Amino acid sequence: MSRFPPIPPDQLTPEQKKGHDEMDYLAQKTFGSTFTMKNNEGALIGPFAPLLYTPSLASPWLDLSHKVIICPLLTPRERELACFAVLSRTKTAYTIYAHTSIAERLGLTATQISDALSGIVPTDLNERESVTYKFALQLVEMRGPMEAEKFEAAKAVLGREEVAAVMHTVGSFLYSSVLMNAADVPVPEKQ
Repeated sequence: MSRFPPIPPDQLTPEQKKGHDEMDYLAQKTFGSTFTMKNNEGALIGPFAPLLYTPSLASPWLDLSHKVIICPLLTPRERELACFAVLSRTKTAYTIYAHTSIAERLGLTATQISDALSGIVPTDLNERESVTYKFALQLVEMRGPMEAEKFEAAKAVLGREEVAAVMHTVGSFLYSSVLMNAADVPVPEKQ
């Protein structure tokens, strides 16, 4: 059970209700029915549940997270590979559950997903996807400034703007991972 239990819709404060409705709308628009985002009571789960305990941060977090996810500088597969680089280190259960489903829909194989979640560069990726994953993993693992040659190697394949997009993606998923791991957000039960 999460340290920040999902709040049933009929128990939300007006400020929480506003954040709830915004998160619900954007999550449905972005992900549809790819994975479970609400429990049987209709309460938001995953990263959305702990966010409702700080309703003034819900909208800004949601806006930034949504913009990172739809950033056109990375393909959806590149974004998911960057996400898995983060998850290979943070082991965030709900995000692994949700993004595995997304990655499968994007054509990543079970072996590629398993490797990426283990910190291993998956095989059978194109060059951009492979470099995206490697660079994202380097970002997650760095302690202090990144070495110039690592940055330049990624920039040579991806481009400066795309490298920045990978940096934002990693930062966004690290933020979400900290939130969910500290809250001990579980994978949803089958409904």
